Amino acid sequence: MKPLYEDLWISTPEFPAADPQPELMMHGFLLRHPRGNLLISRVEHPQDHTALADLGGVMRHYLTHWHEASPGALAIQQRFNNPLYCHVRSLGQVSRIVEPDATFSTQESHFGDFHILPSPGHTPGSCSYYYQSPYGKRYLFVGDTLTQDNSGWRTLIVAESNWLDLQNTLKHYRSLQPDVVLMSSTRAHLSWQEVNPQQWQQAIEEAERSPLDMRDDPIY
Repeated sequence: MKPLYEDLWISTPEFPAADPQPELMMHGFLLRHPRGNLLISRVEHPQDHTALADLGGVMRHYLTHWHEASPGALAIQQRFNNPLYCHVRSLGQVSRIVEPDATFSTQESHFGDFHILPSPGHTPGSCSYYYQSPYGKRYLFVGDTLTQDNSGWRTLIVAESNWLDLQNTLKHYRSLQPDVVLMSSTRAHLSWQEVNPQQWQQAIEEAERSPLDMRDDPIY
């Protein structure tokens, strides 16, 4: 893992074994919250698990959608005895690999400043997390609802996606003002991007115009 900001770390890139041309990179993020370390998305590499221990362990682990349920999530849960959180509509699929400790279905805030935003569309149980860092940056963790490839900003459509829900989620994103957008997977790009308000609105417009249809991709 390596630091992005004073209170935010990113995991080692993970490349799907099924991808013949490993352009797809997947990451997880460690947020060093004043109440304890919050892990977001998937972190599979054992050396990253050791780094998590060196950084003080994991207090809570949050998934953005069920595709992030993985052997690594189970290993982290067993090692750090941390509760695992996901959207209630992800519970069935997640439970096949690792047992969540708590679910949510509506917007709520944990610790008063870590905001849970259900963001259906990519999957029925997709969600995002929004946090105002005490160091000045506003972080938005979007999972796979938004991503980047060589063509720019995209939103991912897979077999279980709902385009109307995705459009409503992107409309909700317009009301947010992130300084940093953090993505669980990207193709040929870093998995985070700093944006100003104008760039953020342009990113959403670009994603709406050019959704990335992955329904025939075996990785998804």
